[in-house]
Amino acid sequence: MPSNKFLVLIDIDGTLITPGMTPRHALRQAILDVTGQVFTFEVGQLAGLTDPLIVTDALRQLGIPPGDDGLPDRIIARYLEIFERDYPSATDKWVYPGAFDFLDYLMEQPVRMGIVTGNVRRGARIKLAPFDLWRYFDFGVFGDDDASRNELPRIALKKTREMFQENFEPDKVIVVGDTIYDIRCAHVNRMQSVIVLRRPEWRALIESEKPELLIESFEPLEPVRDWFNQIFLNHE
Repeated sequence: MPSNKFLVLIDIDGTLITPGMTPRHALRQAILDVTGQVFTFEVGQLAGLTDPLIVTDALRQLGIPPGDDGLPDRIIARYLEIFERDYPSATDKWVYPGAFDFLDYLMEQPVRMGIVTGNVRRGARIKLAPFDLWRYFDFGVFGDDDASRNELPRIALKKTREMFQENFEPDKVIVVGDTIYDIRCAHVNRMQSVIVLRRPEWRALIESEKPELLIESFEPLEPVRDWFNQIFLNHE
């Protein structure tokens, strides 16, 4: 295996997998169990946001101040209990076509692979476990590392220094995701972004953010593989 010259940070939901409706239902139930109030999440409302931010925003919309009593943490803890119970049997979750091929390709390249996701760590593990996807990653940054998605790539750099004694310049960090938030968290940190367009209605907005590469799927693999190969070649 060649030495790691690049850091590739990959999102989970909408990028590698679709978890189906179970997370949404579990979070709705958790809010009801903890607060006694019903909150309904709209389609697309959760995309690109961190779990802590989703919960505090839901509480705000319900007119409930999070306060200092650990209310968001209690909701997330209850959400994880319900989610871990219900997710394994869900039939509407799947891995996107070509995702395994993409990860297998990266495994043979001079990269350190990490997860970057708004999920809290335990939630990410639950989502990836049925597909055995966790094995591809050396580490991860999660919603419980920081509620702001823009901070997660910076935390990833800190983790790579502490865990692997590796220092990556921003131009050698690539964020792979599916939303404008993935582009923004890359660009605000002077990093590059690769975006998989999962929703055609998002195209204009995503293009306006100018990702370095925009694809519609990991299948066929050639467009994303060729882009990465060129990046590697340019930095030899």
